[in-house]
Amino acid sequence: MLFLKSKYTGLVVILSLFFTLSSFDLPDEKRYISRKVENAMVRDSKGNQTRLLDLQNGKPLVLSPVYTKCPMACSLISNGLQKAIAEIGGLGQDYTIVSFSFDTTDTNEDLKGFEQRWKMDGKNWKTVTGSASDIKNILNSVDYHYDYDEQSKEYLHPNVVIIVTPSGRISRYIYGIEPKAKDLKLAIMEAQIEKSSVNNFFTSLYVRCFTFNPASKSYHLDWRFIMQTSAGFMFIIIVGYFLIKSLYSKNKEESIDI
Repeated sequence: MLFLKSKYTGLVVILSLFFTLSSFDLPDEKRYISRKVENAMVRDSKGNQTRLLDLQNGKPLVLSPVYTKCPMACSLISNGLQKAIAEIGGLGQDYTIVSFSFDTTDTNEDLKGFEQRWKMDGKNWKTVTGSASDIKNILNSVDYHYDYDEQSKEYLHPNVVIIVTPSGRISRYIYGIEPKAKDLKLAIMEAQIEKSSVNNFFTSLYVRCFTFNPASKSYHLDWRFIMQTSAGFMFIIIVGYFLIKSLYSKNKEESIDI
C-alpha cells in the first residue's frame, strides 16, 4: 500500500514537471467565462455525427478534454471524474459528461476502448472527437491549449474540466488530475442557475453561500454572505412576528367592541 502511495505521489510530481516545462497557457478565465462554446460537429464511438452541445440534453455539461492514448494525466482525470460522480450522483439527471479527444488520429475503436476502460455508459458520459478544424474551433472557444512532443509522440496539456451551462456558455474551469466532488457539484449547481424555476432559487441561494477562490481554484464557504443573509432573515422574522401580533390584537379588539 505504501509502495502504491509513493508511486502515485511520484506520478503527480512528474505531471507537475510537465506543467513547468511545457509552454502551453492556461485558460484566460476573465475573458472566457460566460462565452459560448463552439457547437461544432463531433463523432462518437459508434461513428455517429452530432453537434457537441446537442449532447447536453438541456442540462449542464462537464467537458473533459483528453486524448485516448494518453499514458498518464487523461487516465487520472477520468478516474477522478469517475470517483467524483460516484460520490455526488445525478449523472444523466442533473448533468452530462463528454470526454473530448483532441487527437485527430483517434478511431472509433480508440473512443470505444476509452469508454469501456472508464465504464462510461456511452449516453450520459461518452467519448467523442472530431475533424482537425472542428477540434481546433472547440478548443479555441474554451481557450484550451496543449503542446505536442515529437520525440515521445505525446501531448502535454492542462488538467482541467470545463463546466458548461444548459445554453452552452462556459460557467467554470475546474483544475487538477482529481476534481474534488464538492467543487464539481457546486460548479454544476452554479451552471443550473441559468434556468428560472423555484428550485433554482433555492439552488442559487445555496451556491451563493460558497465563493470560488481563483488562487486555490476551489470553492469555500462565504461566511460574510451567510452572516448577512442570516441577519436579514432574522430581521424579517422578527418584524413579521410583531406585525402579525399587532394585526391579531387589533382584530381581537374590534371583535370585542362589536
